[in-house]
Amino acid sequence: MKSLFLDNMKKNILYTVLLFCSSLSVFANFDQNENMQKAYSYIINLEFDLGREYIEKERILNPENGLILLNENYIDFLTITIGEEKNYFEKWEYLKSERLQKLSKNDENSPYYFYSQAEINLQWAFSRLKFEEYFTAAFELKSAYSLLKKNEKFFPEFDLNKKGLGVLYSLIGSIPDDYQWVVSLIGMEGGVNKGLTELDYLIEKSKTDSILEIYNTELLFLSTTLHLQLTENKNKFQSLLDEIDEDYKSHLLLTFAAARLSQKLGANKNTILILENKPTSDSYFQFSYLDYLLGMSKLYELDKTSKEYFVKFLDETKGDNYVKSAYQKMAWISILLEENNHKNYYKKVILEGTTFLESDKQALKEAKKGITPHPSLLKSRLLFDGGYYEKAEEILILLNPEKFKNTINVIEYWYRLGRVSQSLERDDKTIISLFNESYNIGKNSTLYYGAMSALQIAYVYLNAGNTIKAKEYFEKCLSMSDFDYEDGIKIKAKSALNNIDN
Repeated sequence: MKSLFLDNMKKNILYTVLLFCSSLSVFANFDQNENMQKAYSYIINLEFDLGREYIEKERILNPENGLILLNENYIDFLTITIGEEKNYFEKWEYLKSERLQKLSKNDENSPYYFYSQAEINLQWAFSRLKFEEYFTAAFELKSAYSLLKKNEKFFPEFDLNKKGLGVLYSLIGSIPDDYQWVVSLIGMEGGVNKGLTELDYLIEKSKTDSILEIYNTELLFLSTTLHLQLTENKNKFQSLLDEIDEDYKSHLLLTFAAARLSQKLGANKNTILILENKPTSDSYFQFSYLDYLLGMSKLYELDKTSKEYFVKFLDETKGDNYVKSAYQKMAWISILLEENNHKNYYKKVILEGTTFLESDKQALKEAKKGITPHPSLLKSRLLFDGGYYEKAEEILILLNPEKFKNTINVIEYWYRLGRVSQSLERDDKTIISLFNESYNIGKNSTLYYGAMSALQIAYVYLNAGNTIKAKEYFEKCLSMSDFDYEDGIKIKAKSALNNIDN
């Protein structure tokens, strides 16, 4: 009798264990179902509360679905990077390790197993870069790369691997020499063209693939960001803008992407149209930077109402980036309107904001030097940046650089005339001659005009098929140091050199 009781008890225990294991296999999974697709779609459109509603629906039905954790991480990532909220970053940073720990116990036979862990590492790495936590970010990038390569090996048909790898390949291929220790530390190989090609492939496939379709917005945003940062390919800029079409009217991330592309193409009126037609609803996360962009676009038209957009940006932003730059632009408006209170704004530049971004660093340098920009050169600069090339040229040809009392103005003058001539498609000889004037005078200056002139000469030679002279000027650009916008300019030179060598 006792033996029978023990046998029945063992059977019950075994049955319970089997049932428990069975439930784990059912619930510990990665199910890209309707709830998760809708959650992701709302989140990537910056409608976080709506995204959370579908996350909670899924949590009730399938609490162990690993994609819940990934979607929640997207919310944190976008809140930190777009909202630039350092307090939010510090408060919720611990969730990264918690999510990774839970995901490590999920279904390792799913292609989302390594992918989701890689995405979380990648997103937190980019979040850290916002606050200059480079060392930890490097390790997270290494982890993301290793996980994606492993997933690529186990699940070669899982196309989403290409999204993270495309970003990583592009960034690795463009890292300046000063930061090569990061590449050595991570042990990764990359290339700008290789990375961008991966993203182009996914964008094209997302038009017909039901799995990739929901990622189209994110892919367009990533491709736009990388192309603008790493290339000067205006044909590609236009192609991406055409891909976005009027979808920007219902996607804030695409509003940002379309505005930046349009701005880079010199279509300022279209940029204003895009920004003024952005989607508006209480359901959207606040994207204050779009007000800054609209302020810049209005300023490119020398529109005095641009000031109100910078004021709005400063009132609403929760971050510290672009703050110094916004006050600098308000100082410029004061100079153009001859209001004589620009020095008060320059004091704000010195006291407020941070210098993580190149534009903020340059604003601080200008404010500390106490040198007021030459009004005519400032007007030509703004008009050029807005794509009003003929108007910019009209101002420049009325100036005589020999009459400038400041060498800084001479260097800038030749650079501005070179850029205008380049954009108006003058002959290569004229363009190179103008840029050389700026390069020769400014190559030892802390201003960016000399380095940018070398970069533009290199592009002219490259477009003409003269790779030898192009490499010579890319290398001249890279040999210079301690100038404004140094990192961004050198990234483009390094990226172009790599493309030539490959």
